[in-house]
Amino acid sequence: MRRVQGFAVALTLMAAWSLSAQPSAEDAVGRRAMPAGAVFNIVDWQGGALPPLYERSAQLPLTLDDVIRLHDAEFTDAAVIKMMQERRCACDASVTSLIRLKQSGVSEGVIQGMSLHSLAPNRALDLTIQMDFEGLGGAGAVSTQARKGYLYLIIPDGDRDRVFFGNLQEGLGRATRTQMDNTDLLLPKSVRRASFVARVPLKVHGSKRALVFTSTRPDIYTVADIPAADRKAAQEFTFNYPASSLQSRCSLQVLNRQDAMLPGTWHLERSHFDCEWD
Repeated sequence: MRRVQGFAVALTLMAAWSLSAQPSAEDAVGRRAMPAGAVFNIVDWQGGALPPLYERSAQLPLTLDDVIRLHDAEFTDAAVIKMMQERRCACDASVTSLIRLKQSGVSEGVIQGMSLHSLAPNRALDLTIQMDFEGLGGAGAVSTQARKGYLYLIIPDGDRDRVFFGNLQEGLGRATRTQMDNTDLLLPKSVRRASFVARVPLKVHGSKRALVFTSTRPDIYTVADIPAADRKAAQEFTFNYPASSLQSRCSLQVLNRQDAMLPGTWHLERSHFDCEWD
């Protein structure tokens, strides 16, 4: 299984239908309207797990290079087409790829079979986000309050930016599960946990650069909107988004740590992002 590890994210991503509640033009204080289909708040997502993935075969799908190698090894057209039918083909079935197959000597029958049995192009990600809120430890309870603040993940997608944002207070309010961190036996820490699951659009394939940062501003809709101070502190992570794959699932774990002096203040301590394509 190929795994892509990479970036860190954060908090609240809202489904596109909720954008109808946002202003459609400049509001009373002059802020710009959210671009439709580009800004998401995860607090409104449902918790739980995504449905299981259906697979035709226990074997991984063929790739474009696999098809060419099978041709070079003189496998019959019928055998190659049968393998594509049973295993599918994680192939870019674009015109450019079809021309490459033709130039490699692959028969038109196999090319037609690849076009028929190729996996659908990736147009979205199944994204699971787990947010942990770690208290100070000892007898003190984990605060259920958070000062005004937002955590952002921005991923470029062609000519637009996909913006995933989260209000810390709302995320903390959804954290219902509590676990104990007993690393320090003299100062055990309570960790409140919330999970969110949704399918999010991501249409343009290739290398991606994700930006993760926090801000007091709730109206950041593109990379250009990021204040200089927030941009300086932002973390950058890269991953490769395949044109097609057996699955496109990513998960994010985020740890927020309570401030020792200001209980209502939380700091992004660390995060982990992991994707599975095959």
